[in-house]
Amino acid sequence: TAQVCGCTDSLASNYNPDATINDGSCEYESVVLESIPVGLLDSSLNGTSTLFFWNNGYWTFNDHNDNCLYRIDPADATIMETLCISGITNKDIEEISQDSLYLYFGDIGNNSGNRHDLQILRISNESVQNQIFTIDTIAFSYEDQTDFNTQPHATDFDCEAFVVTIDSIYLFTKQWVSSQTTVYSLPKTPGTHIARRLETYNVDGLVTGATYMPNYHLIVLCGYGSDNNILSALRPFLVLLYDFEDGHFFSGNKRRMNFGSTVKSQVEAIATQNGM
Repeated sequence: TAQVCGCTDSLASNYNPDATINDGSCEYESVVLESIPVGLLDSSLNGTSTLFFWNNGYWTFNDHNDNCLYRIDPADATIMETLCISGITNKDIEEISQDSLYLYFGDIGNNSGNRHDLQILRISNESVQNQIFTIDTIAFSYEDQTDFNTQPHATDFDCEAFVVTIDSIYLFTKQWVSSQTTVYSLPKTPGTHIARRLETYNVDGLVTGATYMPNYHLIVLCGYGSDNNILSALRPFLVLLYDFEDGHFFSGNKRRMNFGSTVKSQVEAIATQNGM
């Protein structure tokens, strides 16, 4: 009976020092980020759509017609190492995430909303390093998608971002029409699954990447403004999600950070050294 609901984050403009339960109501002053370019990616990475920190380096992967991982030098963006994977078909791999044992290649791009073959390919770390590949398939469909008519850049069932936790995969959709994102969950075990709809949040843009920092109980989404709003088109943003209930990422603090108005970029991925 003594519990008080409210904003528990002292960084918020409506912080309530008497609140004992975070009800997700925190509001924040506008934050504008400046970017520092480090280099120009090689032309062979024109389709880059992933970024993750693995095996002591930052790695990326093209989103179609390629099966190689590329380690990128964070100092100047040059390619330091190439590691190709045999036996993988890359129709539209938009995200790679990981846990302590596996890399998860998300063949989940669905710009037209008409795919019946969405899948996440699971490959063990040991397999990649030894170049002896065993690939497991996690196939799925969205539980609430009934319309598979071709709708280029006009579907709410596109996806380019997901994170992997102890027992689940959480997908964050890229919703072209509503500029929102919906979280779906599915098991991270091989097989055919139904992605269960959890919750939706209005990010006011197109979500293209995610990283999970379990030590901080923090998820960061990246993306850019959509053509629906010409003022924010291609303007990158970050959304920090933290102090949430397990599996309910929008129940806690939601802090958006925009880049300066002069920064126009189709941001595709985000990674940190302590993220997954």
